[in-house]
Amino acid sequence: MDYFLRFTNTPEEDLELGTSLLDLPSLDKPIVLDGLCGYSFSDINDEGNIMSDSEMEKKVRIYQSNVWYNGTPVMFLGEYIENNVNGEGVIFKAIEIYRKF
Repeated sequence: MDYFLRFTNTPEEDLELGTSLLDLPSLDKPIVLDGLCGYSFSDINDEGNIMSDSEMEKKVRIYQSNVWYNGTPVMFLGEYIENNVNGEGVIFKAIEIYRKF
């Protein structure tokens, strides 16, 4: 399993539902995706070691400052499905909530 970062106010509902909606101005109606939208997240630091909790939180805050999404950063454990068709992030199958920031 891998780590995935998602910005959401409803992580438990997201986990249970297991899908996201892709809603672009060019679409007539939203498309239901086969998993959750998020970002792949490596827990390995620059020295090749597993990140400490403080290192992980710092990296999450950097992600958060570079995206426009509202919501709480939540780390999920899951499996990669595919790159997001909108070119931003990935689609993943969420297995469990690892941590809320």
